[in-house]
Amino acid sequence: MARTKLTEHFFLDEFLVSDTADRCGIANTPTADHLANIGKLLAPGLEKARSILGARAIVITSAYRNPTINRIVGGTATSAHTKGYAADIRVAGLSPVAVARTLAASGLKFDQLILETSRAVVHVSFDPRLRGVVKTQAGGPGTAIVDGLR
Repeated sequence: MARTKLTEHFFLDEFLVSDTADRCGIANTPTADHLANIGKLLAPGLEKARSILGARAIVITSAYRNPTINRIVGGTATSAHTKGYAADIRVAGLSPVAVARTLAASGLKFDQLILETSRAVVHVSFDPRLRGVVKTQAGGPGTAIVDGLR
């Protein structure tokens, strides 16, 4: 089956992967609106982030989550993941702290950037509000999220 290429470096299936969905036997199928958000906001935003990070490969650990998957993983009811606006990422050759600091200082237009230290990922969302919020979550899902990078 041919992969759907969204940008130069990203394919649609990368944004739909979910170990939780696979483990639970739940389809993680986005609506047409979610697909549009991924294609028009999230994928191009991550392409810009990739460039800022020195053209290093970005691994998406979680992006779109249907509401059931989001609940199971402990995501908030208002999570940008459920709208197709957010991805949790790791970057080859960079620590999550380095990724977060670089993106936060870059001028990249994003809505939220959250350094999730316990999961060793950076959550970045491209909700159209583009508020530029930068935070840290030291614990896992449901733990406090504080302003700034720590």
